[in-house]
Amino acid sequence: MLRVLVPLALGLVGFFALGVGGDRLQVLVGWLSLLATDVGLFVLARRIARMVQTPPAPRRFWNATAFAAAAFSVGDTFKVVQTLLDPAATTLTVGFVQTVALLVGAAAIVGVTVTYPTGVGSRRARIRFLLDAAATMTAFAVVAWCLVTRSALAAAGTDTLVTAVFGTGLIMAGVFAAVKLGLSGVSPMSRAAAVVMLTGAGIQGLATTVLPGTGSSGSLSWQLILLVTPAILFMVGPRIQARQAQRDPGMFQRPGPRRYSVLPYSATLVTFVALIAVLLDSGLGYQAWGALAGLVLNVALVVVRQMLALAENAVLLDKLDESLLEITLRERRLDSLVRHSSDITSITDRAGRLAYASPALHRTLGYDVADILGRPMIAFLHPDDLHEIRPRLGHLLATTGATLTYQTRFAHADGSWRWLEVIATNLVGEPGIDGVVANARDVTETRELHEQLRHQADHDPLTGLANRRLFAERMRDAPGCRAAVLLIDLDGFKAVNDTYGHHTGDEVLQFVAARLREAAGADDLVARLGGDEFAVLVAAGDELAARRFADRFLDLIAQPALIDGRTIAVRASVGLVAGDAADDLIHAADLKMYEAKRLRAARREA
Repeated sequence: MLRVLVPLALGLVGFFALGVGGDRLQVLVGWLSLLATDVGLFVLARRIARMVQTPPAPRRFWNATAFAAAAFSVGDTFKVVQTLLDPAATTLTVGFVQTVALLVGAAAIVGVTVTYPTGVGSRRARIRFLLDAAATMTAFAVVAWCLVTRSALAAAGTDTLVTAVFGTGLIMAGVFAAVKLGLSGVSPMSRAAAVVMLTGAGIQGLATTVLPGTGSSGSLSWQLILLVTPAILFMVGPRIQARQAQRDPGMFQRPGPRRYSVLPYSATLVTFVALIAVLLDSGLGYQAWGALAGLVLNVALVVVRQMLALAENAVLLDKLDESLLEITLRERRLDSLVRHSSDITSITDRAGRLAYASPALHRTLGYDVADILGRPMIAFLHPDDLHEIRPRLGHLLATTGATLTYQTRFAHADGSWRWLEVIATNLVGEPGIDGVVANARDVTETRELHEQLRHQADHDPLTGLANRRLFAERMRDAPGCRAAVLLIDLDGFKAVNDTYGHHTGDEVLQFVAARLREAAGADDLVARLGGDEFAVLVAAGDELAARRFADRFLDLIAQPALIDGRTIAVRASVGLVAGDAADDLIHAADLKMYEAKRLRAARREA
């Protein structure tokens, strides 16, 4: 549509400038062109109002614009018919019906502009907005006063003066709309569309205020060009708006009003320039006094606005000081918590290098923080733990927002290893962090206590051998469900306790346990089942290996034990069996052991 409007507008300007067809045809084409632009404005305004993405407030504005275009169409249609019926119609004169239609349309646009939401919420913001708007409107009121009260315009006649006043009203209405929609930060149209439509309003207003009385208004061609050009611009603006709304559905969402605007100060400068121009043109008369009064009012509004801004700035500075003090106190509290915390707080960068560590690192691992910054965190992990934890650490570094909890051994500066429990969260991309934040606490003593309790639950406290429960578990877990078991019972152990006491008896048990460990292989399990009864689970799982173990043990125990300066002979009976790892296997070994004990006793009696 824009590709059609621009050539058409240029063609009409050329048609009017060349005076083709005489005055009557020129006037008729002018009114027809005005009627066509009214219809086009109505269609485009209705299209924008009916778009789904158009919010309620802009929709009301464009519906009002469509209503105004319809009113203009009625007046221009009446004028076209009147021109067709009057062969002597060779001048551009605005009749009563057309004037009423223009006033109704202008009132609709001004009304919707007055009620258009500003987006200003607080009381202070509303005061700022009203002062800025009043200062700006005062400046344009002074300019309008200077234009309307020109001597040349007064000499042009009453009709010309009325037309100029009406044009000035159009300028004021357009300026009011621009000031309100511009200062408030909300607008029913894009900036490009607004500039085009306000340019049209400015041309039409200037044509009715500046040109009358200058001699230019006597030219029909100029009048027609100044009549049609604004009308075309009024139609181009909505067309631009419609295209932009289709491409960008969120264009109606505007930011809130700014706290500071140069518009009121620019308006003061305009008022001052208008006063100087009047003084140079006609001296100190009623026109200059009116301009001076407007300048004083404008400056007063700007001063009040400036005083309000200074008061607001003082309040904001007080709040800023309070906020900075609060931030400082929070930073001190946080620094104190981190500095005196027993937990290590650290940050590693995207590459896994240590970027920050709290002072607890020195207390826990013995390193000076400055000496290890920039080093890879995994360099401090135990090699045996690193194989298991590396994939999980890789996933943590690669996944923003991921959290990982783990326990692993970290190297201490003295060469030992400390168990740390770590809770790490990936905050890569977080301002001020951009890495993985970890909190770690030393759990070495807890781990050692846990291991100690677990060892006590599975081992005999006197000999340190496995107890009956652990032996039974290992039997169930025997590879291939095959096992070789030895049951060992001491001969004459009761007599040792009775003769030398239980303390000596305990040392005898420890002596036997030591000989069993010496005879056992690396994977064999030696256990004390209770009293003077021991058991061995041979890892090889066959009877031959069990017999070799029994022979080694009996050779070792054959040497007398030296306990508390006494030489005590220790004898034992061994029962051996191999087969499926089941409860009856231990029972069978028990029977074998008692058979060996019976045979040994029989040989002694013989």
